[in-house]
Amino acid sequence: MDDREQLMYLLEHYYKGDYDTNTFTDEFYRIYDLEMDYSLLSEMEHELMRKLSIIVGRYSPYEEDLKGSNLYFSEDDVKNEAANVYLKILNDRGK
Repeated sequence: MDDREQLMYLLEHYYKGDYDTNTFTDEFYRIYDLEMDYSLLSEMEHELMRKLSIIVGRYSPYEEDLKGSNLYFSEDDVKNEAANVYLKILNDRGK
């Protein structure tokens, strides 16, 4: 499985609820930020993943981090953006 396929697998299974957010963010960071061969992604996919990477990198499960701060993203932020990325890529593939 290449890097792109790993990301798509991860996104699909997070979308389906098979992974919790901590596992998703750890694995997304490992694949996309550390191991990714970016040439495997289309320009649109790379842009979507780059935006998701920012949210993943600033995810905090701690309520005290989220209160009164624009520094961190919540679990809902991660879930919403990951679903958005996954569905956009699926829709683009279907065309």
